[in-house]
Amino acid sequence: MILIYDFDGTLTPYSMPQYEVLKQSGYDDERLINKMDELSSQYKTMYNIYYKCYETILAENNIPMTRENICKGAKNVKYNKGVEDYFKYFQSSNTGLKHYVVSTGLQDYIEETIISKYLDGIYGTRYKESGIIFESIINAMKKVDIIKSIQEENGGTNDVIYFGDGLTDGCAFEYVHNIGGKSIFILSNKSSVESYEELNQKRNYR
Repeated sequence: MILIYDFDGTLTPYSMPQYEVLKQSGYDDERLINKMDELSSQYKTMYNIYYKCYETILAENNIPMTRENICKGAKNVKYNKGVEDYFKYFQSSNTGLKHYVVSTGLQDYIEETIISKYLDGIYGTRYKESGIIFESIINAMKKVDIIKSIQEENGGTNDVIYFGDGLTDGCAFEYVHNIGGKSIFILSNKSSVESYEELNQKRNYR
């Protein structure tokens, strides 16, 4: 069996990534959203808008786009209650389960978190020192493509459980449901409750 998790809002209590390098630059969630609104007319998707904001903020604060900088704070990520014990349990038990993270967030950052050692694979948006690799930005549809590749790596199994918390997980929920797997929505905050209600109105994953 394959267990696939979104990261922000699913394993953590925050719907948006809490990148320390942005916090140190004076950007909390509210200010970041306002910055994204300023760029919304220039880019097609919220994913591109978000990462253009990320690049712009670092440039404005003369912060080089290095792995060290983008991974600041990764070791101190706050997780939902029980997440760390959950992964420790599976590591100590010979269950044969495979665990993967598929996130729209930065792959390098997640690779530096304390739970990365419990995962069989991490997939996310990539960067290079000149900036975000926009072709690699993970969106809702790309999550499905990654799930399919994970299935292929594991003999084409449809024995999949997907855990998510928001609208960006909608396509993954639907795909996993349609292949006979299980989709589990994590209600971690008010925002995820609203997303759950909206997804339920559009599709049926039960």
